[in-house]
Amino acid sequence: MLMQSLKRLLGHTVLALLICCFVWFILLELYLFAFSTSGIAIKDYLDTPYKESIREVNVGNRNETWDNRSIANKLYHKVRIHCLLHFTSDRERVKAQHILRTWGTRCNQVHISEAPRVIDAYRLIARKHYDDLDWLLHVHVDSYVIMENLRYQLASYQADRKIYFSAFHAAYLYAHVSLKDTTDYIFSRSALQQVLRSTNYLADMEQGPNEQLYPFQVPPEILPFALRSYFWNWPFIYQFVYSNKDFDSAMEMPIILPYVDLDQLYMLDFMLYHLRPYGYVNGMPALPEASVMQQPALAVNDTVRNQLYKHVRILCMVFTYPHKYEQVVGTIRKTWARHCNKLIVFSTQMPRNQNFEDVYTVALNVSEGYKHLWGKTKAAFRHVYTHHLHEADWFYKIDDDTYAIIDNMRYMLYAQSADQPIYFGCSFQSDNREPIYMSGGSGYVLSRAAVRCLVENGIDNNLCNRKSTGAEDYELGRCLNKLNVVAGDSRDDFQRHRFLPLGLPKFLVPGIIDNKFWIFSYMYYTLKKGIECCSSYIIAIHYVVYYQMFIYEYFLYKMRPYGIILGHEPLANCSLGGI
Repeated sequence: MLMQSLKRLLGHTVLALLICCFVWFILLELYLFAFSTSGIAIKDYLDTPYKESIREVNVGNRNETWDNRSIANKLYHKVRIHCLLHFTSDRERVKAQHILRTWGTRCNQVHISEAPRVIDAYRLIARKHYDDLDWLLHVHVDSYVIMENLRYQLASYQADRKIYFSAFHAAYLYAHVSLKDTTDYIFSRSALQQVLRSTNYLADMEQGPNEQLYPFQVPPEILPFALRSYFWNWPFIYQFVYSNKDFDSAMEMPIILPYVDLDQLYMLDFMLYHLRPYGYVNGMPALPEASVMQQPALAVNDTVRNQLYKHVRILCMVFTYPHKYEQVVGTIRKTWARHCNKLIVFSTQMPRNQNFEDVYTVALNVSEGYKHLWGKTKAAFRHVYTHHLHEADWFYKIDDDTYAIIDNMRYMLYAQSADQPIYFGCSFQSDNREPIYMSGGSGYVLSRAAVRCLVENGIDNNLCNRKSTGAEDYELGRCLNKLNVVAGDSRDDFQRHRFLPLGLPKFLVPGIIDNKFWIFSYMYYTLKKGIECCSSYIIAIHYVVYYQMFIYEYFLYKMRPYGIILGHEPLANCSLGGI
């Protein structure tokens, strides 16, 4: 009856319009609710929490023969740290075995305990090893410890001083690791004695600063749901966002990284002890005067890096979308893109925020969207050909979710001629009859001659696909193949990959992806398993979330494990002013 009355009163057209508006209003409200605090809380409740995949893997190891570890080795003998892994479940027992292959190798000794009470483990260590240790580190298996940084902090404390350090790490459903609260402890030798003498032992000793141990206990709703896939980042990101610190201050030589799953154990080990930007020799701060040994500060040596910057000029072409511009471009320009000789951001709209006026942005007159990426790519290369061809030797097209180490790109390219039509990336081939092309995920870099050939002979003469649609990386490779532009091999001298079209753990840790995973149908060159998958001079890593770029940049350029000076293999046929 009500509907009939409304039809007579309003007419069919007006009634249909009102119903349509009402439905859209309800949908809009549901959409807004889904992204509200309450909506996220319900989603958290309904979704299955992430679970860590604990399994047996063999990543392997390799020596970086150019590194100088003399200072770290001296501290190893001066600041003797025994590490205790005390676990209460089969999951923790298996994970402890992976610690023994990663950061645990840098402890002076590792103790494994399944005692019902941790105090019994303390008592056993004190009875058997009291004279062999200066400090006892009792850490949960979900933490990663940079042992060299721990020795740096402890070097200025006397082991006979009754002092301890601790950090509480609250449990979170989406932390990928144990669903229980944990506390990591560091006890001096004298403090360990006090632990065994008193039931209220913590109250009877001095507590040291714990900022570098990253205690973490915050309301779960402030951690964006969509960004929880890399939960171990959040103790740093939280300080950066909420403490008004810059990112370097928020990190400040970390010691304990909590919430680290199995795959991230190996990724962190690779990033800290193997991956490095070519030509950049890290420095280190001085040890405090009251330390167990004297060590003056060492300055950064980036002479080779600066020379390569002048001789191998790289223009970076970052592709992004209008709705992501402010979020990702603000991060990119502060991290990896600052190492480019020139940065151009390509979108389809100019940024509205005046804070980005210093970023050279080109709003291309093309259709936006993934399916039109080929049209966007052609327009971008035509732009750099017309306006910037003389400003660089090499032109690197990259998406906004890829982290690039431009210094390593220069190392690969310095022996190449920009006047030769050639390009590099991660070589793909869809089948044996098709030409090689470079995966768009980790980007590709074209010589100046290749860009000229692409635009003059390919795009302008319609030898390339004239449509705006098509798989951008495949279409570019097919066009360059017609133009006899060489598809170069970007692997290092050991056939290890430098362009990674997936995240680093997927290549580094066996078992995350199996041989049936799609990428193995496309990789032109064989992908080695474990640590031999990837070069120490990786150039690009795909699927890096924008806030992770700060962490990558910090580990590569601002902080190295204390006492290790990362060296570099020499430049062959060097012609850079005799360096």
